[in-house]
This record gives sequence, structure tokens and C-alpha cells, in this order.
Amino acid sequence: MIRQTTLSCAMVMAALTAGAQQLTPANILITPENRLSVKDKEMREAVRDWSKEHLASADYARIPAHPSAAIFPGTVDKRATRVTQTVSIAHNKISDALVPVVSKLNFSQPWRNNMYSTGLYAVAGEYIEVTVPESLLGKDVCLQIGAHSDNLNYWVAGGEDWRRLPNIVRVDTIRKKSMRITSPFGGLIYITAPPKSDSWTADVKIARAVKAPLFIAGKTTAAEWQAQLAASKAPWGELATGKVVLTIPDSILRQVSDPESVLQLWDLIVGGEMELAQIPQPFYRPQRMVIDEHIGGGFMHSGYPIMIHHSPSRKMLSADVIANPTKLLKGSKGGANWGFFHEIGHNMQNNDWVFGGTTEVSCNFFSLYMFDRLLGGRDDAHTGVSNDETQAAMKKYFAAGPEYTKWQKDPFLGLIMFRQLQEAFGWETYKQFFREYQQLAASDPSGGYVKGDQQKRNLWAKTFSKVSGRNVAPFFEKWGIPISDDVEKELAALPEWMPYNFPPQ
Repeated sequence: MIRQTTLSCAMVMAALTAGAQQLTPANILITPENRLSVKDKEMREAVRDWSKEHLASADYARIPAHPSAAIFPGTVDKRATRVTQTVSIAHNKISDALVPVVSKLNFSQPWRNNMYSTGLYAVAGEYIEVTVPESLLGKDVCLQIGAHSDNLNYWVAGGEDWRRLPNIVRVDTIRKKSMRITSPFGGLIYITAPPKSDSWTADVKIARAVKAPLFIAGKTTAAEWQAQLAASKAPWGELATGKVVLTIPDSILRQVSDPESVLQLWDLIVGGEMELAQIPQPFYRPQRMVIDEHIGGGFMHSGYPIMIHHSPSRKMLSADVIANPTKLLKGSKGGANWGFFHEIGHNMQNNDWVFGGTTEVSCNFFSLYMFDRLLGGRDDAHTGVSNDETQAAMKKYFAAGPEYTKWQKDPFLGLIMFRQLQEAFGWETYKQFFREYQQLAASDPSGGYVKGDQQKRNLWAKTFSKVSGRNVAPFFEKWGIPISDDVEKELAALPEWMPYNFPPQ
């Protein structure tokens, strides 16, 4: 096993042989075993600036490959043939009916450009040439090199030792019929377009690229897949359906002998969470999941794409689960399956029903739903929803006196309240609840019906009372969650609901 160290300028300088070149942002090697320390602010800023400059440079012939790119995202086999390939891309504008629904899915980064896979890879430091029909010019269509879009200069990663270069994705708006573009880091090649832009279909020619494995469910045959793997010289590839696209290292892809069954299970997972959220299907684009050595924060995080840590040096392993989701079909007491269901759940959260303290709570509705519907129950779903911890958490909370600020700080305590509602009224009531919110957004796109935390809490109690036929405002208040007096009076005509033996004796 390689002993892990933290890279600093002094350490690398000492490691350089006599007379070797001086350490610079252009030659520094940042890897999981040789990290760039959070304390080395001067070099981190220099690396950030070097990356920004070269990712934006139009001088394609003078952009070098960065040495760290050979480790991550990885090197292309020297024997790889550069190809010229025409890829047919179909961009579909999001429907008017979906816009109000999607506009509330804040954690999913709903208006990031749609990414369309090409099955091609750009070699670090080598230009590719893209040629498009004139009809695409002026439509904000972009060419993107790289899938690993987390910028490590920010969020949690901004305070961590870097295990890869901080910013490795290049995006260029296509402004001419033919453009030459170079990335110092290389990566999978995508054509992207804004979700709200008009639909189009076009043939895009890409030259001087390397083929990368791309399995499209219902289109790529098993024989074609095996041939792609045998010929592949790229470090990354993808598995794709209309509901999900998985970006996976080539070393893991080679273990996928039956991609069709892998994608069927992922479709079931993503489709199930969308079904609970009552999001109309087919959706305007697939959910994307990308494996990464170092992400912005957490073991995974939501967004477009959902970013997933896979770092053997940090003992965070997930690539094999992505490629073999049957491993998710067994309770893990808060392991990978809860994590995947949780992050996809974030992408399903409607911001109108996420009130203070519930960001990390209501995404777990979807975790629970998938355990109920996919695994057949909640045994070993997460220690936080176990009988013992549920009872202990409630007794401790109510013994001290219910208080909203305390409730907000404990996601699994917060989840108990919503579990009680689900156990009493069922998932179908939740589905109707979610549909009510979508109808509100459709009728008032400005969102004027709910402003601020108090209104969000009021609307939650009102809407759930409406769809369940019972007044749940006193139940909220019993938990210490303030509901306005006028809402309590409005709901007083409905029969009051409270769980039996609550608070627990």
C-alpha cells in the first residue's frame, strides 16, 4: 500500500532531483497520494489561476497537458487512434407544462445546460475540432470537455487538501461553424444546450477525438458493447437510458457484462423516486451520476450531475455499486443505498415544501419510499430510523420540551414527524400533497403563494390537512413547529389528528 502524504511545495521541491525544474502550477503533481495542502494558499491560488487561464484560452495549439491529468481524470492509452465522427444530437425544449414543476426543484440545478453524450473523449493537451451546421449558431449551444464539474476552490473542498486539480471541465459556446478546442485535462466530450431553448436536431462532426464506451439502453447491443470495451483506450465511459446516465471509469465499466440489466434497475430507482414526487414522466432530461475522486462536499451531493465520491485513498468506494446496483437491494444501516436514494431525493425536493431545518429531512421521504417499494421494508435502512433510536430521540426531545430551533438541528428527529404522517395516511396522501404544490406553481409561477419560512410551514399544515381530511396543525404545534393562529382557526373545522401515545409515555 502506498503511504499517503500531503503535498506541499517544500515536499515536492525536496523530491525533485538536483537541477530539476522549479515547481510551478504547470508541473505540480496533485494526486490522491500527493495532495495539495489547504495550508499552501499561494500554490493553490496559482493552480486555480493557471487552470482558469488555460480552460478559457483560445490558443488551442499552445495549451499543454497538465501532468496531474494523467492520474485524474486519467490518461488515454498511447495506442489510441484519433477519429473523426459525426454524432446526431437531438435537443428537446422542456415543455411548458413542466417548467413550473422543474422551476421548484432547486437542488437539481434545473437550468444547467442539458448534456448530450457523444461517446468521444478529448486527449489532454490535444485539440479537437468541432464542426456544426450554421443553424446551431446563436443558440447558446456549447461544447463541453469533462464531466467532473465540481470546482474544489469552493464549499467543503475549499478547506480540504486537494486530491485532484480543482477545476477540470472546459465549456465553450459554439460561435463558429468550425472551432478547435484544447483542454489541458482532457475528458468526455458533450454537446450542451439550455433546457428552455428551442428544440433542434443536428449532426455534429468531431475530429481528433478518441472513442469512449457508450451503452444506450434499447439501442446498443450486447455484442456492440463488448466490441466497444475491447477497443476502448479512454479512461471513462457511460451507460445511458432516458432516465439516467452513469459516468464510470473504464476499469469499472469492463466489469459490466450485462449493462441492460444494470440500467433497468437504475431506471426502477430513479423512476420510483420521480413517481413519489409525482413528477411527470418522461422527464425533460435524464438524471446524471458522475464518479469523482474529489467532490465539492459530502460522500455524494445532488445536482446536475449528482456527484459521487470514489476515492480508495479515503476509503470511499462507490464505483462498483454504480455498476452493480443489485448491491443496493440489501439494508445497510445507512450505507450506499440510503445515500443514493437520499441524493436522488434531493433532486426531487420542491423548494416550496422545504421549510427551515428540512433540507436534509424531506429528501429522506424518497429513501424511505425506495426501501418500502424496492426492498420490501425498512429493516436496516438506517440506524437513524430504527425503533430504538426513534423512541430514544422522541423521549429525549419531549422531556426537554419541544423547541423548533432544536428540532431543526436534528434531521432524523425531524424525519420522525413526517414518518408519523406517512404511517397514518400512507404514501398516496403524500403523492396528492406533492401534486397540490405543483398545481400551485402552475397557477402562480411567481411563487407569491408562499414567501418565507412561516408561510412555508403554514402551507405545509394547510395542504396536508386538505389532502388527508384531518387537521394536523395541532400535531405540528405539539412538535414545537409554529403554525400561525389564522391557519389554526381555518383548519379547526376539520377533525383534529394526533398519533396514539404521542408524545410517547
